[in-house]
Amino acid sequence: MTERKLITVLTEVCETAKQEDNGFVWLTHNGHWRTPQVVAVFKTEHDRKKALSSGWDTWFINQVNIALDSVKSVARVIDFESEEACNKSSNGDWEQYLSKRTRFH
Repeated sequence: MTERKLITVLTEVCETAKQEDNGFVWLTHNGHWRTPQVVAVFKTEHDRKKALSSGWDTWFINQVNIALDSVKSVARVIDFESEEACNKSSNGDWEQYLSKRTRFH
């Protein structure tokens, strides 16, 4: 039941974040619901870098933390990736791409 609540609150964050129109396209999480690893995904590396340099990540991290707190979870990590990087590195295979990232082992 709590995994469902986690998905619900993260979906709300995702839908709000997409309204920023900065190249953010979706988010995912993995790991236990109490300490999930959250990944924000941008369309391109340029979009990702631009959003991070503008301070968007601070707003996003705050929104994720508020959402997680509401279901008594704490993010183990909040990371920012791009579809472009995944496509180049792993032919669009997110499971493979994320498993290569040391922080997701």
